[in-house]
Parts: sequence; structure tokens; C-alpha cells
Amino acid sequence: MSSIKKQGRKGVQTMKDSLNIQEDLESAEKWSYKELKEYLRQMEWNLKEDTRQQIQTVKEHFENELHRQIKEEVKHLYQEIEIIKKNQTIILEMKETINQIKNSIESITNRVEQVEARTSDNEDKIYHLEKSLANSERLVKNHEKNIQEIWDNIKKPNLRVIGIEEGTEIQTKGMSNLLKEIITENFPEIKKETDIQIVDAYRTPSTQNHSRPTPRHIVMKISNIQNKEKILKATRERRQITFRGKPIRLTTDFSSQTLKARRSWNNVFQTLKDNGCQPRILYPAKLSFRYDNEIKIFHDKQKLKEFAARKPALQSILSKTLHEEEMKNNNQNHQWEVPL
Repeated sequence: MSSIKKQGRKGVQTMKDSLNIQEDLESAEKWSYKELKEYLRQMEWNLKEDTRQQIQTVKEHFENELHRQIKEEVKHLYQEIEIIKKNQTIILEMKETINQIKNSIESITNRVEQVEARTSDNEDKIYHLEKSLANSERLVKNHEKNIQEIWDNIKKPNLRVIGIEEGTEIQTKGMSNLLKEIITENFPEIKKETDIQIVDAYRTPSTQNHSRPTPRHIVMKISNIQNKEKILKATRERRQITFRGKPIRLTTDFSSQTLKARRSWNNVFQTLKDNGCQPRILYPAKLSFRYDNEIKIFHDKQKLKEFAARKPALQSILSKTLHEEEMKNNNQNHQWEVPL
């Protein structure tokens, strides 16, 4: 009986500790998303483990105590039956003993009901924790999306030049002259029609790594976004861009999040290209391709997967690629899971 009381006190203390969850969550504003996720998962496991141990302990104690009492009382009952014939008062003692057993059973039953009630409360708390975690993940994703959109808007006038040797901008006496030389060499028609001005230009990263074999990229902020688009359109049409006879690349200067999103389409893009679907990556990170003589545009792979499920021919083309990427993402997510 004393061990049941100890378990009861332990359960009460656990309930008190659980009530501090809300206070911990209020201080979670200073935590990172990873810390919050680890904390919530650990708290969920603690609640489940504590509840399981309490129920198991009470059940085991109840069964052992009940078996022991029944065994003792059966033995005692046989002895008492022999004495009943000699002394009527023994019957009253037996009735009293039976009543005590009933009271013990009722007491244990009440404790089991209390544990079950605490289990229900803990399950409710786990549900609210999971809901809070889902809301936090949604807020983080929305925050990341907003940051990505802000960075894309900031970088929209930028033109990224790849493949220009270090120090060339000094030879051309500035980035503006360097861009003019690129345009003159590759797009003479643009030079005649448009006066392109550079607001700012710099190499990225800002510090040169001499052990790196390739030159740093050059980012140029064009004063007029339409002029930047003209250059990129001409680049796509010409395909091969050179500077003083050497091949270079001109691209949009995307944010790291957008660049990652665009690269995530690489395998799907290549699969569609191999099957003649004429895929393109649209600004900022949308997939476009031709199917059934129509142009289809998708913002994410889930929408593409749902569309392909309704088109058997397209599904046969993409099923292997989408499955491999899903397995890859699952493995990456598994590496971030908190070990229990």
C-alpha cells in the first residue's frame, strides 16, 4: 500500500511539473526553431513514459496484492470452515475480513481510475503540444517565405556575372566599363538601343580565397529592371556568352532560399527534358513544361505529384524521380529527428 501512495505522490509531482510547460513555452520566443522542436519532442516523450510507468506500476501492484490476499483468504477460509461448527463468532470475523478485502479492492480501483484520469489529462496536453508545434512550424515556414520574397525583391535589379577573372574590373577601369564591353561583344543591338547604367557592383564573397581555383562572381545592380531583363533574354537566345573570347555566364542574382528552391527542381527538370516536355524554371522558382499541348506551371512538388497522379502517362515519366527525391528528403528529415 505504501508503494501505491509513493506512486500517487510521484504522479501529483509529475502533474505539477507538466503545468510548467506553458511557462516554458512563453520563454521559447528566445529559442531557435530547432531548440523548440527538440524541447517539445522530449517533453512529449517524458509525458508518455511517465504515464506508462505509473499505469504499469499500479496494475502490477494491484494484481500482486489481489492474488496474495485472495490466496491468503482462501487458505484462511478453509481453516475457518472447520471452526464454524464450534464457534459462531468466527463467522462474524470472517465477514469483517471479507469487508476489509472489498474495501482494499475499492481503494485500489479508485487509484486505477485516478491514474486513468491523469492519463487522459496527459493525452490532452500532448495533443495541445503537437498542435502548438504544428503552428510553430507553419509560422517558421511563413517567416522564411516572407524573408525569401523580401530578398528576391531586393535582388531583382541585380545581374550576376560568372567567369570574369579577378582584377579584370581594374583593367577595364571599373565595373561599368566591364559590363559595356560584355554588351558590345555579345549584344551590339542592345548597346545601340539602350543606355544601361550600373547603380552598384561588387564581387561576392567580399574576401578573395586564393586557394579557390575559380574567380568570384560579380553582382551588378542595374538601374532599370527592364534593361536587366533585356540582357537576360538576349543571353537565353544567344546561349553562348563570352568576354574577350572566353565563355562566361549571366544570370539573375537570386536569394539563397530561392536558389535552393530552383535547384530542387534539377532532377525533375532533367527527366522532363529527356522526355521532350520542354521544361523551364520561371521566376522565382516555378517549374513550367508542356504537356498535352498546354503549358503547366507548378510552385511545388506536392502539386506536381497530385497532378501526375491524375495523368498516367506523366506519372510513368516522373514516378521514379519523385520517389527517389521523397526517399532522400525522408532520410534528411530522419537525421534531424531527436533520438528518444
